[in-house]
Amino acid sequence: MILQLYHMVRTLVGWALIAAIGLPAVQATATSAQQRRPVELQDYYRLKNAGSPVLSPDGSLVAFVVTTVLEDENRRRTAIWLAPADGSGEPSRLTDPAANASSPRWSPDGRLLSYSADGGPWFLPVARAGAEPDPRSAGSDRRPDAPAGSDRRPDAPAGEPFRIEGVDGTPAFSPDGGWIAFASPVPPPSAPDREYASKFERRTVERFDGRVYDWMNYRFDRRGYLPDPRDPAATPPREVHVAPATGDGEPRQLTELGVNASGLAWSPDARRIAFAADAHQRDEHSYERSDLWVAEIDGAVARLTDDEFNYSSPSWSPAGDQIVARGAEGLDVIIREARNRGAPTDLFVFDATDGERLRNLTAEWDLIPGAPAWSPDGHVYFSAGTGGNAHLFRVPASGGAVEQVTQGDRRLSSFSFSADFSQVAFRATDPLRPGDVRVATLAPPGAAQPATPREAAVSDVNRELLAELELASPERLLFSSPDGTRIEGWMLPARGYGDDDAGDRGFPMILQIHGGPHGAYGNDFSFDRQLLSGNGYMVLYVNPRASTGYGEDFRWATWGGWGFKDYEDVMAGVDHAISHYEIDTDRMGVTGYSYGGFLTNWIITQTDRFAAAAAGASISNWVSDYGVADIPRTKESEFFGPPWEEQGLANLLRSSPIIHAKGVTTPTLFVHGESDHRVPIEEAEQMYVALRKQGVPARFVRYPDSYHGGWTPWRTVHRAWVQLEWWKQWLARPAL
Repeated sequence: MILQLYHMVRTLVGWALIAAIGLPAVQATATSAQQRRPVELQDYYRLKNAGSPVLSPDGSLVAFVVTTVLEDENRRRTAIWLAPADGSGEPSRLTDPAANASSPRWSPDGRLLSYSADGGPWFLPVARAGAEPDPRSAGSDRRPDAPAGSDRRPDAPAGEPFRIEGVDGTPAFSPDGGWIAFASPVPPPSAPDREYASKFERRTVERFDGRVYDWMNYRFDRRGYLPDPRDPAATPPREVHVAPATGDGEPRQLTELGVNASGLAWSPDARRIAFAADAHQRDEHSYERSDLWVAEIDGAVARLTDDEFNYSSPSWSPAGDQIVARGAEGLDVIIREARNRGAPTDLFVFDATDGERLRNLTAEWDLIPGAPAWSPDGHVYFSAGTGGNAHLFRVPASGGAVEQVTQGDRRLSSFSFSADFSQVAFRATDPLRPGDVRVATLAPPGAAQPATPREAAVSDVNRELLAELELASPERLLFSSPDGTRIEGWMLPARGYGDDDAGDRGFPMILQIHGGPHGAYGNDFSFDRQLLSGNGYMVLYVNPRASTGYGEDFRWATWGGWGFKDYEDVMAGVDHAISHYEIDTDRMGVTGYSYGGFLTNWIITQTDRFAAAAAGASISNWVSDYGVADIPRTKESEFFGPPWEEQGLANLLRSSPIIHAKGVTTPTLFVHGESDHRVPIEEAEQMYVALRKQGVPARFVRYPDSYHGGWTPWRTVHRAWVQLEWWKQWLARPAL
């Protein structure tokens, strides 16, 4: 079967028909396919993303974050925009383009929008019809260089931003609007200055320019080398505080736990704050096991749970008598009991007074729920990945069947609800469209959906760029692995595939492997894949076992050793693609990053079917990786122990590509950040030397000051360019 390339790009419309709040309608553009062009690498600098939407309590406005790339400055910029939730007007930028702004949140009356910028929270009055200006914006402690103001669009419907003295954490407004809760660092009293035995000793100490550690968790990716996590003086705990929302009066500290509080959630009566905190945070031999706590506004604090589960994201019932939270058994339990799989993540309901666990809402539901939100009508809403899609779900808070609310081949995230849960805002992406913001109407549970359910397109941040591009549409694949396991994947066709003059030798194909391994590919926009397609490559991407979105058995199927069942799955995808598409089997490549880099290294030790490989941030030796990576937990759990234990050593060795490197023949490109603490660069160094020692063509591209993620735009673009050059070198069609 030959997949026909559909030359079509979707355009936004104000309202689109959907099924059960589903897929937006597709509208053909006036520009013909012949006038469009494929994606080019330089388009990366033009690509924008809209996300993190927050819907105003009355559902009339939605604020969201737009991320752009500033090529000349080699950095990304985030700004907050505001738009009518019904899509009836153009969005307005609220924050200064010269400063990054993120994390918008509404006050209960919808008059204030808080956001993070310039090292702390800011509060921005939002103009409402018939409302008086907020007096706090006048005469506030706004500095001349505040992150919003005169440089904002003149038609933006907002006043001047201001700070509230003493509020220095992400604000959570109480339901009555009277208080702001936040978690803020509280350092202990200063220790006395060190005394030296002599002036010489002082000079010796003061001249030292190295690092000294006597704690285990001394580094972490994208954070670098860490202060002592055991010492409150070095890592002050983030305690819960409250401050009057009027700005009058001093903030008041509610907790003295000595550890970080997170996920602050107000009770409906505005008298209590639920949050998560790990009492064992200072124990460097304990993995995360946050419990649920409740702080009264008068200062009383109660611990609700202590069961070795790891809880997060509490949400109150409308009556204030129960709390729902996301949780899973802690990793310490999994390791201690040498279990053969990880723990499922579920949504649990607790009594808000004594912490009694009342029920598990998702015990019979086999996917991974996101953070819960309890609606006024007694339902709990949450997000989840399902196969290649991500959608909104809900379940009765009293227990019952889980219902999928949104539909369509797309990925939705960052759900935000109006106060009455009649509307929901979210970020939406699909293979033909990067992230944009949508708002949809929610039908009450059990009620029939409207005959023409509607979804508003609030943003269209890539309108000009998408109008120029010819994008490829992927075809969904379903196939069986050798043991009969059903696997899902996709084929993104190369530009020109299916044309009458394409020739009879087939197209080169690149197998892409996702990271994780507990992640998933799916129906979202990928610049990298579209770039490869536009350069003439078929792109195969597969969700092998260990991927999420296919149930607990599938998620933990590689427990005990990576590189076996997952290898069989991706190679079954290759065979399926070859049998259904015109593939030049002499010009196939394989690539991946992180776990995908590991599996790329593994594949070249198991087969010579690929003409070239590109391994990004790739592990080659699990034994050495155990002691140098920032997260040893994966080795201790999924490989049954560290390398000094017999079973752990056996599993780590048998899954290490370096052990199987004899006889590798595949030319391989290695790309790696020199400051990567998740997969330290010495992992790529080992595999690179193993190939070069055997005379295998290999190239090593190293990026200074680059972690596992969060690369600068210039390095991101260079990495894509150097891989394109590698594919040209090894997958180019030979001359006739």
